[in-house]
Amino acid sequence: MAKTDRYYPAFLSLDGRICLVVGGGSVGERKIRRLMNCGASVRLVSRDCTPWIREQCRAGRITPVGVEYHSDRLTGVDLVFAATSDPGLNRRIAADAREKRIWCNMATDPELGSFILPSIFERGPVTVAVSTAGMSPAAAKLIREKLERGFGPGLTLSLQFMRLLRSAILAQGLDPRENQRIFREVAALPLEEWFDGNQRDEAVIETQAICAQWLGFTELNQLWDEAWKSSSSSSQHCATAVEPSDT
Repeated sequence: MAKTDRYYPAFLSLDGRICLVVGGGSVGERKIRRLMNCGASVRLVSRDCTPWIREQCRAGRITPVGVEYHSDRLTGVDLVFAATSDPGLNRRIAADAREKRIWCNMATDPELGSFILPSIFERGPVTVAVSTAGMSPAAAKLIREKLERGFGPGLTLSLQFMRLLRSAILAQGLDPRENQRIFREVAALPLEEWFDGNQRDEAVIETQAICAQWLGFTELNQLWDEAWKSSSSSSQHCATAVEPSDT
């Protein structure tokens, strides 16, 4: 790699952030889809676009800012994605972004950009990201797929239950050390397996044994019902794989 073989892992909030994508082909479309899902405001520089991108531009969901790239396209931009098939152009975009201190992701020569995108999958509120520091995107995808197979729908349900339990415990005004003890011990329970098997009794009995002084069976049963309802009423428990390469 050009400067370092280490990347600093981070999850960014892109809600309302301005992201410039240069390139409207299949690679650019993948970037744009993910950016839009995260609430980013997308600007596009491209002469040719995929049908989906053209549709989004017509609907006003993407803002076209020209068909040729110039460095002034970076004005007011938070992130830029050099997603063209021209390595020379991508390198020029990365150099301009570096000069203006703007984070840049490159589809070609990813090591010349300032950040790469991991291979990820999402299951409800859980996002698992895998990166090989750009050494092998194919390997990153295989690792992600292995991890993905290890998570069932019960993961989302158990996290919803933990979220509700956390609120209920914090409302008791306990000593922070007691809160931490409860959360640690409940998190160590096989909640995911119990939710996958709809084993309410085991989940409620074992959870109640940990926080019996503060929550009773009735309250814990209510939390179970709320967790089940909040998860089953949406498609959040379905896994979604995103970005098959770490570039």
